[in-house]
Amino acid sequence: MANCPSSNERLFGGAVVLEVADGCPDVKPLEAEWMSLAAGTSKGFDFNPNSVTSDADDGGGYVETIITNSDFTISFEGEVRKKDKLDQYGIGKFIKYFADELKAKRQPGIWVRMDYGPVEFVGYMTVTALSSDGGTNDIVTFSTEFKVGDASTIEVNETNAPVTVPLAFTKNLPATKTADEDNDVVWDVEVTGGRLPYTYKWYFASTLIDPAINPTAATATLVNRAVTSASAGSYHCVVTDKTGATITSATSVLTVN
Repeated sequence: MANCPSSNERLFGGAVVLEVADGCPDVKPLEAEWMSLAAGTSKGFDFNPNSVTSDADDGGGYVETIITNSDFTISFEGEVRKKDKLDQYGIGKFIKYFADELKAKRQPGIWVRMDYGPVEFVGYMTVTALSSDGGTNDIVTFSTEFKVGDASTIEVNETNAPVTVPLAFTKNLPATKTADEDNDVVWDVEVTGGRLPYTYKWYFASTLIDPAINPTAATATLVNRAVTSASAGSYHCVVTDKTGATITSATSVLTVN
């Protein structure tokens, strides 16, 4: 099927993405800080509403039900890899974080975001289950679940709602940068508006910088390590949001001494 703007095909599990980000509940992560948790095989949510009923005699013979609150839960199952991919938070880091927080007698809280077709769930949540299983002839798998850690952070956003704030830079690139040979040079941009998630592409003159060679070229912060005279030239960043809207940063010219 073509990428039609009014496409209504069925949602399949591989298109449901669960991402996490470190941090505290008082500061929402930047887009570049979100990473997919691991190689997922199943993701889901359950509002788990709690309710009470009334069978008062003025109900006309019907029992009335009232929702009092929700024990909202996000669940995730995945496969274990010996080495996590660079664009993943990773099960190894996740297990270590969970164990370290328990040892320090802190709550194992983490930011969670799940893109679920027409809606997106975002919030600061507590890891409430973490287990693994693997038979001799089976792929080792793990499962985890998240429950609300800070209710004030929970958002359920319509991903197809009209964009009210256009995509724009809140931090752009400087016109020039100067560095000595063998030093690292860092450029970074910050973006607001549009619709998350954002994707970043960095260019050296008109050549796209390959993230396979420099992984930072897929993030909001480009790090050019141990620059040489060949690194001198112009750099810019192109940012695209989920709707396909694109903006291009100012050009920054690097001089290497």
